[in-house]
Amino acid sequence: MMAPICEVERERYATSGQDRVAVSCAVSYIGRGLRLEETRALVNSSDWNYRARSRESPDNGRTWGDWELLYEERPRQGDVTQSGGASQRGTGPYDPVSGMLIKPAFQRLLRGDPREALHVLWTGERRFADHGFYQLSADDGRTWGDARMLKYESGPDFDPEDWGDQTFFRRNEMYIGRPLVASNGTVVISATVPVRYRDAEDEKVPVVFPNTYREGCVAGVICFVGRWDAAAGDYRWQTSQPIFLPRRTSTRGLVELDLSELSDGRLLLIMRGSNAGLDPLECPGRKWCSTSSDGGLTWTPIRDLRYDDGGQFHSPATFAKTIRASVTGKLYCVLNIAERPAEANAPRHPLQIAEVDEQHVAIKRDTVTVIDRRDPEHDADTLQLTNFSLLENRETHDLEVYLTRLGARGGGRDVWSADAYHYRLLL
Repeated sequence: MMAPICEVERERYATSGQDRVAVSCAVSYIGRGLRLEETRALVNSSDWNYRARSRESPDNGRTWGDWELLYEERPRQGDVTQSGGASQRGTGPYDPVSGMLIKPAFQRLLRGDPREALHVLWTGERRFADHGFYQLSADDGRTWGDARMLKYESGPDFDPEDWGDQTFFRRNEMYIGRPLVASNGTVVISATVPVRYRDAEDEKVPVVFPNTYREGCVAGVICFVGRWDAAAGDYRWQTSQPIFLPRRTSTRGLVELDLSELSDGRLLLIMRGSNAGLDPLECPGRKWCSTSSDGGLTWTPIRDLRYDDGGQFHSPATFAKTIRASVTGKLYCVLNIAERPAEANAPRHPLQIAEVDEQHVAIKRDTVTVIDRRDPEHDADTLQLTNFSLLENRETHDLEVYLTRLGARGGGRDVWSADAYHYRLLL
């Protein structure tokens, strides 16, 4: 076995101070300098947080400003709660063609009690709708313009005076990914959307957690490819061909997309699937991938991401993230490679980093290095080493990971008794 590709330093970064309440933490650069933004929130239920705060550092974390409360609870309008949407926080990559930063703005609208709306989805009842927008900044992220909606079909724009407009609610639904500024001068944004697919036998497969958006559809993927129009002061978007997996391969479709550019100019999509409700031996949990040679308009048939020697690996329904390190010039992937067959979302440990074989689009087996793993003496098997933020420190060039070690103290409500950790990966 090869030596680890990096040294890993771990520290407890933030504690919630409450039983059965976790603290989440995300750190990112704003713009092209050394300005950092940190966001923290409290979490005691799946896919929902509250008491969100943020602070900024002008000098790469040496000093920090005061915490600013973003919200105690999410804003409501009538019986509709808004999660995400346009804001003056967050960031995105710089596009030298437009001279703008472009950031994604994911918006989720939930009817009724938001925690209940997320829970009843498991029974097949959808009380929320997701949409994708983007915002532009001409001043390196100090201010952001209005949200601009992405569309793949006809339908109304979001009405800030009527969040629950039914004609808007179920049109152009999507789960948006982060923008990629490509070397060919375009901006590419991936999104999970409903893709038409009818197959009588495949529709008999039980969908444990419905994520198909519409009858007769599966949750597939399209990409929006944008070229800057200086006269209009906006991007002109084309939509790609859709790609998808049948239910018998992924019962929850394709979500939590990671888009990167390979050294030869091809684009790479890594996608989360799920074998929830299926036999994990007959239908193993995998990470899925596809490449594009024309800037994101057409994509190769989806296949499972493998090692460079052709070997397969087990991976739960968790996201992966890629990052190109400035020191080595290499593309790395941070993901969960399970030590046993994955069943739906579990096990969510260990967490690894590995180099991507960019020619063959594979994980270099000899580079797989553990960032964190379950300690049997201290951690429950429910440990989740997922839902992390990832950046490269612009001065030290170390890679940095922030994540909350959910489930370390047990299952049930004890899953939420968790602290946030900071990892430095010294390449």
